Amino acid sequence: MILGQANAQWEFKVNSIEKSIEAIGKIKFNIQLKDSIILNLSKSRRLGLDFSIKGKYFKPEEEYYVLFEILDRKIKASNSITEKNSFRIFEVKDLISSEKYELEDFLNILKKGKKCIITIRSSTRVIQGYNILTGSGMAINSVLKAGIP
Repeated sequence: MILGQANAQWEFKVNSIEKSIEAIGKIKFNIQLKDSIILNLSKSRRLGLDFSIKGKYFKPEEEYYVLFEILDRKIKASNSITEKNSFRIFEVKDLISSEKYELEDFLNILKKGKKCIITIRSSTRVIQGYNILTGSGMAINSVLKAGIP
């Protein structure tokens, strides 16, 4: 198991090139194999509202199990697509209550948390990161409420 930890601030930005708005939280891993993952919420004309985990770790031919631990909840990605360097999440499931949440409901849970532990498992390795959700509510709300550029 590879364990990483970061106190990441969330930020809001307008991506003029992609014509999208984004809320970004970064998790850096300070280990032998340096990598980082980014929690990316974006809104664009092409994709609408989109939540993904981005990083070199993700390969389309691999299957991944992704678990978020927020506010004493264990929430796994239940409907997702793996692309090159990206894991897009459409629906999640609370493993304790068995309740399924669409993206906006999951974002409301994420905004309320103080921290988030993310575990990502593939057939070859497991990584775990810790994200302080400082500023996540403001960044997420900015994406949800803003118009598409």
